[in-house]
Parts: sequence; structure tokens; C-alpha cells
Amino acid sequence: MNPAPSAARLVAALAAALVAVSSAALWIRMAHAGPLAISFYRLLYATVILAPFALPAARRELPAVPRRERWLIAGAGVALAFHFAAWIASLAPSSPVATSVAASATLVAVHPALVAAATPWLAGKPFPRRAAPGIALALLGSAVIAWGDRGGHHRLAGDLLAFLGAVAGAAYFVLGGRLRQRLGLMAYVLPVYGTAAVTLGPLAALTGESLRITDLREHGLFLVLALGPMILGHTLLNWALRYLPAWAVATTILAEPIASTVLVFVVLRDAPPVTAVMGALLVLAGLGVVARGGRAA
Repeated sequence: MNPAPSAARLVAALAAALVAVSSAALWIRMAHAGPLAISFYRLLYATVILAPFALPAARRELPAVPRRERWLIAGAGVALAFHFAAWIASLAPSSPVATSVAASATLVAVHPALVAAATPWLAGKPFPRRAAPGIALALLGSAVIAWGDRGGHHRLAGDLLAFLGAVAGAAYFVLGGRLRQRLGLMAYVLPVYGTAAVTLGPLAALTGESLRITDLREHGLFLVLALGPMILGHTLLNWALRYLPAWAVATTILAEPIASTVLVFVVLRDAPPVTAVMGALLVLAGLGVVARGGRAA
């Protein structure tokens, strides 16, 4: 393993990742395509763009990976596919169950708490006990958001999809934390992003959503999603997984729901419900406790 980067370099990388991933909600809200199409092209373009740089590393490192860990790579890709499919379905204007940006971005952001809770079973690492109150607080905030949306059944369904996106995101980060100890960044992200894109094709066929998009404006938005939130954002998070615990990397995006909500409101004038804001504050407070508890451990 290469020497660990300095704290300043880690902070700068995670800050850049935060800015990049926080813009995703805006680009998704501006798109007219279906949620699976948005997810598919985001991952497809990211895979194609990275391939020339990543193929040499993948050819060099992947043959030495044990069969069991190759299945884990595939599992990480499938988890990433379901993370995007569920979350974007909770957010895209074309989705019949789209909820507010604040609710969607906040509920999908509870994955650090889920990572902390699942780490002992999935990664064999000790559970940070001081994080337990934070996990409870984050789940309480999620319940407040759902309670506020109970009168609109489509929004409640969107809230559930966003939370399921958090569950899939937690699995993705835990698996990535394990795999990145063995694999270099490019050798890891290329098969994972590619597997995620391939997974979304059959999923779209099963649900009847067409992936045939001819509008150049839509493809421009897909390309922006691939270059910014995907390649810059997710790839930097994956880079950090080699040097930091999965819960720590996941917790760095605490500000994403706030940044996403503010950005969408400023550009599109999409104001969040009051209960979504109240629940978001509880969730973010809980994730802050998770971060402190994990750091203390």
C-alpha cells in the first residue's frame, strides 16, 4: 500500500467530493428522462470516460484477486446500481413517486449510520458504541420526514425509495472499504461502475422503462452527472476508502442534503416542506454524533 496521504490532502479531496455529489440533485431535477435511464447513462458515461485510464491497472491487478473477492466487486456494483435506481426514482421529476429534494437527499444520507451499524457483521470491525445515540437520532429524523409526507402517498413512497437507496449505499461503502484495501483506485472503480451500468439495463427492461434517449440536452445532463458527481465525487470517495474507515468516508457528506436543497431552491425555486427541514436537522445532528462516536472509537 502506498503511504497514507496527509490530512490536508484527505480533507481537500473529501471537500471536492462533497461539492461534486451535492450538485447531483440539481442535474437530476433538470432532467426529463426516467430514473433508470438517468442512472444507467450516468454510470455508462463514467465507465467509458475512465476506461482508457483504468484498463491497464484493471488488467494488472484483477487477475490476482481471489474468486470470492471478485464476487464482492460484483456485489459492490449491484449495490451501487440499486442505490442510484432507488434514490433517483425518489427525486427525478419523471418519477410518479418523487418526493422533495430535502427529504430525498436527507434520507439517502442516513447511510453513514447504517454503515456504522452494519460494520461489525459485514466488515468484522468493532462497532463504535458512542455512535449508537446518533444512529437513533438519524432514524428519528427519518421518521419525522416520513410522518410529514404521510398525507401524500406518492411522497411517502418516494421517502421509502430514498431510504432504500441509503441501505444500498451503505452496502456499497462497506464492500468498497474492504476491497480498496487490496485494489488500487482505478482497478476498483472500473469494474464496479461497469457492473452497476450493466445491472441497470435488465432492471429497466423488467420495469418497462426505455433507455432510448435521443434528446441531446438529456445526454448533456447525463455527461455532467458522470463527470461531476460520479467521476469527481464518487471516485474521490472511493480513493479515500483506502485510508479511512467506511463510516468516516460516508460521514464526510453530512452537508450534502443542505447543499443540494439550497442549490435546487436557488436555481429551480423548489422549496422543501417544513417537516422535511425539521427531520433533516435531526438526521444531520444524528450523523454528527455518529461521526464523533466513530472518531472516539
